[in-house]
Amino acid sequence: MTGATTVGPAPADIAKHREALLVLDVDEVVLHFVEPFCALLEENGARMHFDSFALTGNVRSLATGAAVSGQAVGGFTRRLYEEQETRQRPVDGVAPALERLSRIADIVFLTAMTPSFHTHRRRLLDAAGLRYPMIATERSKGGIVAELAERWHGPIVFVDDLPPNLAGVRRSLARTRLLHLMANDGLRPHLPPLPEGAEQARNWAEAEPLLETMLRG
Repeated sequence: MTGATTVGPAPADIAKHREALLVLDVDEVVLHFVEPFCALLEENGARMHFDSFALTGNVRSLATGAAVSGQAVGGFTRRLYEEQETRQRPVDGVAPALERLSRIADIVFLTAMTPSFHTHRRRLLDAAGLRYPMIATERSKGGIVAELAERWHGPIVFVDDLPPNLAGVRRSLARTRLLHLMANDGLRPHLPPLPEGAEQARNWAEAEPLLETMLRG
């Protein structure tokens, strides 16, 4: 699947081996994002403050204490994605957990990262042994999950660190089972409410048994 807003395999072209499907966001679920983002900021005279559930407004100059503009925050995000192969690393426990879960479900990565960085992320994930299909999209994640559901008729589970994304997928496909997982604890106190019925895990040790139960349906 290629285009202005989406890069990666089309849902119709992804190999199907199981009826159950596990769809995973990447940043803060599979790869650390907040930790390397904070490190990048520090290298460039800024710091992330965990005062609310947002990046813009919480990134401040070390020299003046003033909030960094949204445009500048976007620039730091793009730089992180450009350099992700040396900056981002897998979340603890994700690779063995997914290897075990792949015995009962097909796995697809669905990331809202700017699609132009798909090749960078594909190399990073492959190098970490995480060779599951990946779609990078600026479209609604719910729309992609709904397209996948046309082929996978067993349990479908979606995992994301952002409650609004979980809610969006639920709106698009009501039967989706949801899990919130966020590797970094800094923003956890400011989380928006989770959708009704969504499960929550703090790490992959907690997430794996929850996901196994949900996928076995």
